[in-house]
Amino acid sequence: MATHDVTATGLPESTRAERRTLAGLARRRERRESGLLLVEGPTLLREALDARLAPELVAVTAAARDAAGALLAEAERAGARLVALRDEDADRVSDTRHGTGLLAAVRAPRPWDARVPAAGDVLLPVAWGLQDPGNLGTLMRSARAFGAAGLLVSDGGADPTGPKALRASAGAAFHLRHARLDDADALRATAEESSLELVLAEPPRDGRGSDDPLPRRCLLVLGHETRGVPELPGVRTVTVPQAPGVESLNVGVAGSILMADWFRARDGGRAEDGS
Repeated sequence: MATHDVTATGLPESTRAERRTLAGLARRRERRESGLLLVEGPTLLREALDARLAPELVAVTAAARDAAGALLAEAERAGARLVALRDEDADRVSDTRHGTGLLAAVRAPRPWDARVPAAGDVLLPVAWGLQDPGNLGTLMRSARAFGAAGLLVSDGGADPTGPKALRASAGAAFHLRHARLDDADALRATAEESSLELVLAEPPRDGRGSDDPLPRRCLLVLGHETRGVPELPGVRTVTVPQAPGVESLNVGVAGSILMADWFRARDGGRAEDGS
């Protein structure tokens, strides 16, 4: 691949400190301490700007500068410092094999207290023990698409603000509120305080579980397809029906199906009553 001269961007060259800042945001600790997220590519930067998350720094290669001129101008108006990035430096900072050449440090969304409306339909999914940021990002994307009030993430799971989760969410993580849960006791407490019915999603095994519709006010716990979810005796379970003898669905797929079914039931009801 040809290397482009940073002078072609018409921007000041990035400093070593700025490149170090961007690279550091791949680590959870530095994101937490700085309050910044690493955003890569024009799609995610567009979503961040739409969510009114202020970019502090945007670094671009010459090729990326040519392709994203209007977006960069908008980021600059929002307060970002624009700098040029050599191709080799972009490759070092990016955590993808084939980077976009556009990397930004963007302010993280404000913390959420996990409060939901006291009345009406509410879907609040919980990502329990999910280590794969791709699955977590998929659930965030589906939660936003299907009208969830937010997303809860169990302590010790993948970070919803990590670069891989942000990419998998297609930017939904910037718009979808999320908060962390400490333990299984917090699940029950959250359900009781918000008047939500606690439902555990399980893979189909030994006849366990149910494919009954989710309740209108639902705290839906989605766990790893093999490790499952915490033991909560007496709590209702639900499964996604599938053909026998087939490997259980990926949690991102299963959770998306359940959320889509909940949304379809709610949306269909509003369409029928003319609201």
